[in-house]
Amino acid sequence: MTSTHKTLIGSAILAGLLPLVGNGLYDGGDSSGTAVLRQAEEGLPTIAYAAYSLELAGFVALCVLLGCLATLIGRRSPVAAVTTVVVGTTAVAVKVASVTPEMALRVHHDGLDPAVAELMAGLNGAGFVVFGFLLSVTLTAAGIGLLRTDEPRWLAWWAAVVGGLGAVAGVVGILEPARYVPVPFLLLLLWMMAYGLTTAVRPTRRMTVATPVPATQ
Repeated sequence: MTSTHKTLIGSAILAGLLPLVGNGLYDGGDSSGTAVLRQAEEGLPTIAYAAYSLELAGFVALCVLLGCLATLIGRRSPVAAVTTVVVGTTAVAVKVASVTPEMALRVHHDGLDPAVAELMAGLNGAGFVVFGFLLSVTLTAAGIGLLRTDEPRWLAWWAAVVGGLGAVAGVVGILEPARYVPVPFLLLLLWMMAYGLTTAVRPTRRMTVATPVPATQ
């Protein structure tokens, strides 16, 4: 197994697993204005540091995975490869930037009105919806690109179809945040792990170069 395959396998599994584990450990707690201010004054619980570290590591793994996918599909589907990288990078940037209001809240919480605190905390949730939309578009493009490779077609269709559903759910969530359904997003995280595990157990294809046959006279 080549180092490229190892990188693809590791990044795919970690990109799907770490956000799930991190969110399972700590989901942010109560988002009401009073609770948000109280948490800002008391500081984050210890488990939150572990949870946020796992999620950030997952985003790094996602960036590596997107690079691997773009390399894999780039020759046969360059448009899908470019879309995967550009939209995927934007998705990660949006998600990471969505924590900045919460960071500012922890520093400047003195005398802050609970309604304003709740609004600032809500920006994090809005960022998650936009991130889900962009990630869905990213993996839709990757799935379409994978359909033109030798990768398992059921995995390619999974990414393309569920990614499309996630994009629709993201549009609904952007227009009506309370109606956002994160199920396709969660299925895409599972897809990353399934893709990594499937790649790990599949035999590595080696490119063979035909030996030229000397011309006979």
